[in-house]
Amino acid sequence: MFYKLDEEHYVENPFLFQLQRLGWKIYRQNKDNPEDTKEIISFTSSLEAEYGESQKFRESFKEVILEGVLRESLKRINPWIEDDQISEVVRRITTPQSNSLLEANKEIHDLLLENTSVSENRKTGEKSPTVKFIDFKNPDKNSFIAISQFKVNITGTEKHIIPDIVLFVNGLPLVVVECKSPAVADPISEAITQLMRYCNRRGVIEGNEKLFWYNLFVVATSNQVAKYGTITSEYEHFVEWKDPYPFSLSDVNPDGNVTSQQVLIHGMLSKENLLDLLHTFTIFKEDPKSKMIRLLQDISNLEQ
Repeated sequence: MFYKLDEEHYVENPFLFQLQRLGWKIYRQNKDNPEDTKEIISFTSSLEAEYGESQKFRESFKEVILEGVLRESLKRINPWIEDDQISEVVRRITTPQSNSLLEANKEIHDLLLENTSVSENRKTGEKSPTVKFIDFKNPDKNSFIAISQFKVNITGTEKHIIPDIVLFVNGLPLVVVECKSPAVADPISEAITQLMRYCNRRGVIEGNEKLFWYNLFVVATSNQVAKYGTITSEYEHFVEWKDPYPFSLSDVNPDGNVTSQQVLIHGMLSKENLLDLLHTFTIFKEDPKSKMIRLLQDISNLEQ
């Protein structure tokens, strides 16, 4: 079947459809009321989305997390916690002490892995009980939401950026995806440039760094080619994900003709693999230029 080579039909919709197969809830920004989103409940054979009910996830474009989803997730994972304690924990994860993007990113990463605590479990009397942001042992206890066309204010302005797809775990934006049509001259480089613009890596304020405080990795894709990197990656450091482990290529696409994008989605964005990448396969280290960088190791090939 022939698909148009525009980025929505050829790149973005297949990306969302595959995430849906992996158990993600899929939403598209509501163009009529942009603070709301419409749930994509199914895809037709032509990959046109059909929409379900609208849902309001945030009050304004300044908000980069889905606070209601975060609160619900904290309660589900820590059923003993009280509402005022949830507010305290939400403040902790949304107001890092660090100033720079990378320092804030590392601070939040450490918090997600090491968890936090509140003064008391009021149901049992336990002092300083642990509060988990993510249940790494039970992936299905977490919330996995993908929102396409996620509009966010450019810091200090009334202008906006609109990343093609943002992936949220328990309301926190862990992955940002930029899609480009393969018909453009250099789609992957163009997508990487846009991702760098979104997180203000080009020396001027033209994006919103808060969206990337929580970021595990970013993806630049044109469907046939898809590459991932981190918020410190240069163009040459973006690479393809080579193996959909623990899935086989026939799991990814029973009809054959598996694309780079399909391998990356199954290999990096299945619930279990994404949580493994966050928990075990992310490191921060000093590079030869004496600056800190964030690295992501391939689960199926640790020498990468």
